Amino acid sequence: MTNKYDVIIVGAGPAGLLAAKAAGLAGMKVALLERKSEISSLERMCGQTLVSMNDYYFDDLVQYNREGKKIVFLNNGFSCNYEGPTQNCYAWHIFSPNGNRLAFGLPEETRKKGDYGAVGLAYDKEILFRCLLEEVTAAGVAVFTGIDVDEVSTSDEGVTVSGSNKSFEGLYAIAADGTNSRIARQLGYNRDRTFYSYLLSKGWYMRNVKAPSMDILMSSITYKPVAPGYMFIFPRPYDDELNVVFLALDARVNLDEVADYFMKENPFTAAWFAQAELLDMHASAQYIFSPIAAPYRKRVLLAGDTGSCQELENSGAMISGWKAGSAIAAALKEDRVGTASQGISNYIQWWQKTYIEKCPHEAYIMNFALPYVLDAAEDFNYICSLVKEPLPPCWNPYAAMNHMGALVQSLVPTIQQERPELMPKLARMSQPMTEILADTTEACKPPAHFD
Repeated sequence: MTNKYDVIIVGAGPAGLLAAKAAGLAGMKVALLERKSEISSLERMCGQTLVSMNDYYFDDLVQYNREGKKIVFLNNGFSCNYEGPTQNCYAWHIFSPNGNRLAFGLPEETRKKGDYGAVGLAYDKEILFRCLLEEVTAAGVAVFTGIDVDEVSTSDEGVTVSGSNKSFEGLYAIAADGTNSRIARQLGYNRDRTFYSYLLSKGWYMRNVKAPSMDILMSSITYKPVAPGYMFIFPRPYDDELNVVFLALDARVNLDEVADYFMKENPFTAAWFAQAELLDMHASAQYIFSPIAAPYRKRVLLAGDTGSCQELENSGAMISGWKAGSAIAAALKEDRVGTASQGISNYIQWWQKTYIEKCPHEAYIMNFALPYVLDAAEDFNYICSLVKEPLPPCWNPYAAMNHMGALVQSLVPTIQQERPELMPKLARMSQPMTEILADTTEACKPPAHFD
């Protein structure tokens, strides 16, 4: 027997949960389908942070109301409960292989401002999922777990979503099933997208890491593998605990070797991990495509990471999900009262203006592609050695690249005088990402069925 709803939402991550909450609060009959049997369980690698707490991100400014236990999105005017622990992140420091530092903010200064000096907020995502699920259920949403969606069919009248021997009918659907979205693939979106690479990650919650600071984001690069490997260290909202993640864009890179390099071989970072205790381990594998420019087709609206380049970060996914759920609720009312349709078109316009135009995906990828431009450890060591003053406090991947571009421009006279051979490399920063990542793209072509 087919279950009938106003809207079917596929995926109960941050985007799907916020979309369900928005549509449910509007009085729509909503079905939320999730592949996992336990929505609150975290099964894939995540930094578990809200980025860009000190500036606008996706045209919104995020505030954590500690007394009220709510994450508040000030510009869009919505909030969600979060009753778990938090940890402010006060800066982002990038270390070259030999330990030279490029600092987005100095924590000894930003800490003086308390919550208003934080560039990001670390939280426990499993607790966030539990809080969101309670809100979704209270909004009257029907939640179905263990549904592995494998087919979506559309008509002029509605959408049918099927999986795990169950079928659901809706007037509309919202696809919030992540970066490797089956729905985006089935609707033919991937045929129009540029494939760049994978993003492979593996990491652990760790205790007893003797890092320079426990309340900043730290990252570094290794050139030792066949392609660059990365380490990101995120604060955790628990005493003496960090989230240490190792990444690569290229499947030829062994992430265990990347982890061993940073934790055992690199003279600068290995000392941090001498007494580290490894706790829970998570991993993930994602494709990096160019984003989907028009995220609506055949009564299916895309939300969150489903239509993005790699991901919108948790903050962006929540904003997108809320706006998607609100857009579909508006479309349903428009249909029923016979007024002009604009709810979905408003969402598309917001997506294109706020994400596609203001947050170019090439800038996001450049956060990972920089060692493909400065393709030798000595080059990155040298550039970082020239930086004497901190950059503005920042944990916004788009703004960070703007700051980096301005920094490089300011260093050009010195580089031309001391290391003129680096100028052609730096010029590559303006090349298309397809050229910068050409070798890795060729080595990492997705399987044919992903089209």
